[in-house]
Amino acid sequence: MADAPLGERQKSDPTAGEARLESWGEIASYLRREIRTVQRWERLHSLPVHRLPTGSVYAYRSELDAWRERQPKDNDQDDQGKGTNGETNQTDKLVIDPTPAPPQPIRIEPKVLTHPWVLVAVAILIVIGALGYRALRPWLPSLTPAEKTRLFVRPFTNSGHNSEQDEFIAGLTEEIITQLGKVDPSHLGVIAPTSSELLADKSINDLGRMLHVQYVLQGGASRSGNQVRIDAQLYSVDDQTQIWSESYKDDLSDILRVQDNVSRAVAQQIHAKIPGVTSEPFKSPPTQRVDPEAYDAYQRGRLYWTSRDLRKSFGFEAFQQALQKDPNYALARTGLASAYLLLGQVPNDAMPPSQSVSKARESAQQALAADPNNADAHCVLANISASYDWDFAAAEKEYRLAISLDPNNSTAREWFGHLLIMRNRMQEAQAETSTALDLDPVSPILNSARAETFYYARDFDSSIDQARRTVEQYPNTLYARIWLASAYREKKNYPAAIQEFDQLRKLAGDNPGILMLYGHALAASGDKPEARKILVKLHAQAQTRYVPAIYFAVMHVGLGENDSAFTWFDKAVKERSDRVVYLGVDPLVDPIRSDDRFRKLLARIGLP
Repeated sequence: MADAPLGERQKSDPTAGEARLESWGEIASYLRREIRTVQRWERLHSLPVHRLPTGSVYAYRSELDAWRERQPKDNDQDDQGKGTNGETNQTDKLVIDPTPAPPQPIRIEPKVLTHPWVLVAVAILIVIGALGYRALRPWLPSLTPAEKTRLFVRPFTNSGHNSEQDEFIAGLTEEIITQLGKVDPSHLGVIAPTSSELLADKSINDLGRMLHVQYVLQGGASRSGNQVRIDAQLYSVDDQTQIWSESYKDDLSDILRVQDNVSRAVAQQIHAKIPGVTSEPFKSPPTQRVDPEAYDAYQRGRLYWTSRDLRKSFGFEAFQQALQKDPNYALARTGLASAYLLLGQVPNDAMPPSQSVSKARESAQQALAADPNNADAHCVLANISASYDWDFAAAEKEYRLAISLDPNNSTAREWFGHLLIMRNRMQEAQAETSTALDLDPVSPILNSARAETFYYARDFDSSIDQARRTVEQYPNTLYARIWLASAYREKKNYPAAIQEFDQLRKLAGDNPGILMLYGHALAASGDKPEARKILVKLHAQAQTRYVPAIYFAVMHVGLGENDSAFTWFDKAVKERSDRVVYLGVDPLVDPIRSDDRFRKLLARIGLP
């Protein structure tokens, strides 16, 4: 890890893959105490909290759990209102941590409810709720009424040992995870496919400790011709015993029904075995027969899209192949919409928005005509409403609908977080990012998005810390490196920013977006001659490919050439670049923020 010496890291990390609590706020929320209380525990009772050179702190859940088990009972009583000398501490005030903590479920002990101060507090909260809920809601964390039961689906193994079927089986696992995520999302959290894949080799015990899951589903699948067989087992993490197993065999043309049967059976077991999950029968959408070759192509496309593989155009060609085989395949239509969307967005820029947006919109609408409850298609339309139509109210409505249809959809949470960033609702954005990470804890994309949210909130130290950790685990992740270098630039650590952007542009083959960020950092550092060389290179690239106008605008901002910058910003607005909606909060344009022309520019987009 870049923020700690290797020797220290080996001593302190319980496991290399365990997610961390990233601030006093998250640590306090996890322990269900005030920040000042846990800070006192660290000072007086050796609470295992690690410190970074920047002053930030982090902790591991497993270390906190082990520490808590070692503490005598009177220490715990001390935490609930006694000072360091054992006297009642009624002046213990909550210290607000600048890093928003992810929403955590609350447990209320019966004896606590009888405390007079609690009764007064409850009465006050009721009054506040009645009078000001609507005004306060954007600043309140999302709370769940009870602890969620969590399920991890281990990627199914290739029982037939035919490597040609690896993509098919990986896609099958992802579809079953998606189905299970819709069982009872208010009580059951299902770890998303990316984390499922990255943590596939962890033991049941490790998964329980790292992810706080109570159940693990695993099994194998094989395919012979048009026949598919799935073997599934459900395990309890507490005692690592198998509590259910079943086998399924059917024709591949009925693969959607097979997936539905597996999900339905697991859901029934969850209803029977897992406390708190609703007893209502699992309702799954009606299934359709699908061409086996179309299904194969869709699964390839889905894997490329999930990994954000630009080299494979985010699955674009694979989704097209699926639709050629089966034009009514709604999931492939949604995949095509998502691929079109990303191909036209920064920093991919494979096609201009004038081409990508209309095709993405059309494909998403066709998918919804076949299945109105398709959450991913609603996400595409929400993204278009925000990024290109500048209809932020419509975008929020679509995102909330998508989340209501599929609360375990981590992409919906992440993209909604981006909308909240555009609207300068940073605390809400942090909450959505935290929820997405709770669903997909080791996703490099979502961990990068957390660094991005810190960046736009202008918490550059936290952005650097988060991006460093992500890069340490996933050295080739493009997005984390972008936010690491960008935060360095805003801290005026120009040598580190320029070095990082230079490495990035080499890794990305002089991608125009990365090249622009590199050139802007050079200009901001005072090296205008080298920055102008980059500007010339961008103009040369624009002769043979699409280069967004906003790149030239930002370069001229860095060079201090404001008139030229506004000329290019005008082009970017007409071009409907997806990044203009971030201008209201992006530190990149701070040098021109007080210019009246900039205020008029924001007004054209509908930004405050």
